[in-house]
Parts: sequence; structure tokens; C-alpha cells
Amino acid sequence: MIFRDRLVFDESYRPRRLLVRGQEASMLISRYRSRLADMAGFTDVSLIYGSIGRVGIGKTTVAWYVGKNVEEMARANGINLKYVYLNVFGAPSLHQILSVIADQLGLGVSIRGSSAIEALKFIVDHLYRRDTFLLVTLDEFQSLLLSPKMPEDDLYMLLRVYEEIPSKDGINRISFLLVASDHRVMAYMRERIPQVESQIGFRVHLKAYTSEELKIILRQRAEEGLEPEAWDDRLINMIAEYFGDDKGGDGSARKAILTLRSAAELAEAQGAHRILEEHVRKAISESALSYVPIEDLRRLPQHHLFILLALAELGIERGDWGTTGELREKYEEVCERYGQAPRGHTQFHSYLRELSTLGLIELRLSGKGMRGRTSLMRLPPEIPLDRMKEVLEAVIKEKGGEDWS
Repeated sequence: MIFRDRLVFDESYRPRRLLVRGQEASMLISRYRSRLADMAGFTDVSLIYGSIGRVGIGKTTVAWYVGKNVEEMARANGINLKYVYLNVFGAPSLHQILSVIADQLGLGVSIRGSSAIEALKFIVDHLYRRDTFLLVTLDEFQSLLLSPKMPEDDLYMLLRVYEEIPSKDGINRISFLLVASDHRVMAYMRERIPQVESQIGFRVHLKAYTSEELKIILRQRAEEGLEPEAWDDRLINMIAEYFGDDKGGDGSARKAILTLRSAAELAEAQGAHRILEEHVRKAISESALSYVPIEDLRRLPQHHLFILLALAELGIERGDWGTTGELREKYEEVCERYGQAPRGHTQFHSYLRELSTLGLIELRLSGKGMRGRTSLMRLPPEIPLDRMKEVLEAVIKEKGGEDWS
């Protein structure tokens, strides 16, 4: 037996103990504890952010850990508090965000057809009637700042809700924990909603994991998910040192954990009783060759997927970096293939920026040898083009019956 609990290695798994990033989480928890102690003012906007393209560095895990601990802490003190998490990349308008919040609160009232301010009032009144506090995590928050579907007034209304809709008893009950994968998020906020940016209560910048931090994370997953005799520290160290930021890796815990899972699956498939070095080496090799962020792709809207498919096909056909014009032409071909009208140039470039902040495409300016200055782009080099094309086509087909708006 190799596995004790396979779910420990799923991307959706959240550890109950945070052995790394604990200091950052504790500071946020303390902040919300103090806000709850001041019963007239549980209103706060805090921010967790990383660097462009850095995935698997713990942003979502820290936010989830903080939210669940604040929820449990409140319950232990006889306070009703609900934690709500949503990834706003898949809900880019205020009404969509409020619909998710209303559903997770169990509002019992449909807000379909209501205006945004009416929907917010339903939520504020519901919290007043139930004497309940609300902590909301908005993951991939930078996508709202870049989205043409989110006007500045809507952003301001959401994050400063009690200025628009005061509670009937004067007690503010909503706080926000923003999560962004782009360190430029503060500049975006300063440009679009300076009144909110200037009042961010707490800012946590997470850097990529070092090899020592990854050893701690991998050892925790191994202890929880693998049989004791199936692994040893030497193999954990191999994976951690390959992915550790200080050893030349990208510092991604997500990739490191998936590699450990792959090594365990290889050992299991071969009927081995323990994970061997050869299994780890093969898993690392396969990770380097075949990493495709499927769950991230599933959250993307239609035309973002079309652009990525066009870029994958462009890379297969000609290799190297493609120009904006070449990608635009290929994107229009993909849109025609799927019977959809291509977006205009302004929106197209906005989508490119969003995909860049998510780390799904690489952008750079052209250098010598090209007339003028133009943007060049490609998929990250660790993603195989043929596999990416295959996955994108499957995701587009899988989402075919959804509302693509």
C-alpha cells in the first residue's frame, strides 16, 4: 500500500494546520479578531498578493485558512460569522459576485433581476436580521480591476458597502480579504479606486517557496496521505530542491505536491511497496514536460480560452514567440471555428493582460531585427503545446452548454 488518503494530494485540499505561512495567517487572524471585538466595526479590506505568474505559493491556502479560523473563533465566542470564498475570474461583474455571496449565505431570496444596490441591500438586511458577520475572500481580485464589466462605481460600492447602505443598527458586518496574483494590484487600485487603496488595512506579499519550506509542506502531505513505510525524507528533499525558488525552481508548492503524488502513483502502478528514487525522477521529468493548469483553465471565460487555443496552435505551427497581429489572426480563425464573433481590439488586449497576470502567457516587447516595437507572446515554456491544445479543446467542449457571456 502506498496511499493512505488520496484526497490529501488534490488541488482543492486545504490542510488544517498551516506549517508554512503561519506567521502571515496569524497576523490576519489577529486583525479580524480585533475587528470582531469592536462590535460596531467589523469592516476591513486586507490584501494577499504575489508576483506575476507565480502559482502555488499559498495565496488561496492562506486566505482559506484565515477565513475558516476566523469563522471558528467567532463561533467559539458566541458570534455568528460566515466565511464566503469566490474566485472572481469566473464572476467578473458585481451582480455575479453578489449572486454567489447570496447563495452561500442561504439568503432564500432570488436576486435575479434586481439591481446591484438592491442585491446589496438584501445582503445587508439579511446580516442585520440574523445578527451575522461576513468575511468575503475575492480571489484573483486583479481581474476585477482589469475587467471592462466592473465599473469603478461598482467596485467602490462593493468594498465600501456601508457608505452606500448603512445597517439599520449602525453595526458594520462585512469585511473583505482580497487575493491577487499580480504585485501591480496596488497600482491598479490606485488608478481605479484610490479611496479604497488608501485604506487597505493589511498587506501580505507572499514570495515563492524556498526548498526548505517545500520540504515542510511535502512532509506534511506525505504524513497525512501516504503510508509511513512508503516514503522517506531523502525523496521529499529531491522534489523540494528541484522546485525550491532558492535552487532555481519556481517555488510552486502546487507542482511539488503533484510531483509527489505522481511518484506515488508510479510506485503503486508498478506494484512497489515504497516510492523509489526512480519514481521521483520520472515524476519530476513528467512534471517538467506536461504541466497544464487544468483547473485554472476551467475557470476562464470563453474568449480567454480561444486566445490560449490560438496561441497554442500558433506555437505548434511556427514555434518561438508570436506577434500580437499573428495571434489576433489565429484567434479570429478559432472564433469562426466555434461560431462566435471575435471581440474588438481593445477587449482582446485587455484579455491578453489578464492572461499574463495569471501566468498563462508570457509577454515581452520585440527587440532588434523587427520593424517598430510590438508585443511578442508565447505559452510558458514548461507547458507542452500539443497537450495544451488537447486540454483547451476538451475544456471548451465541456463548457459548451454554459452561458459564455
